[in-house]
Amino acid sequence: MSSEEILLAKFEKLALKIEQLTDEISKMKTKLDKNYKVNRTFGLKTIRNSEPLNFARDVMGIGSPTKRYLLSLRAITEEWKGRKNDVLITIRQQEKETHMDLKALGIRIPISDIKNISILAKQILSLLYISCELRGIEINEILREIITEINNEGHKMIQEIKQKLIL
Repeated sequence: MSSEEILLAKFEKLALKIEQLTDEISKMKTKLDKNYKVNRTFGLKTIRNSEPLNFARDVMGIGSPTKRYLLSLRAITEEWKGRKNDVLITIRQQEKETHMDLKALGIRIPISDIKNISILAKQILSLLYISCELRGIEINEILREIITEINNEGHKMIQEIKQKLIL
């Protein structure tokens, strides 16, 4: 066997190995893309199927240099696990510059679940109380303003919920 034939045989083996590795890498990439797409789109799909509530403002969390985090209240009518017409509490991760949603997590609570909504309200008011106490701020005036605003806007809020949740 000449050195040219040996070189050609080695080259063919090398080419076959490269082809096999390329195929394996391609399969791994496809599998990762599928996993990433499934994990990434579940929460974002739910966000797309929900509507923001005008009376509920987004709450900004502590961000990073490239991302920002928002807590939102939304209305969702899509049926899921036999339920529909839920309030969706979401945390969205967005790109800081474009405000494009990258990831999202959501908790669905039926609008009629007064017990869980009361628990959530108590916990949020407890945080407000703690924050006011630590900062030396009187909480009564803040609570009075919140309740007054809710009383003044109550009818509009109910109309919005009825419109968005199709009750």
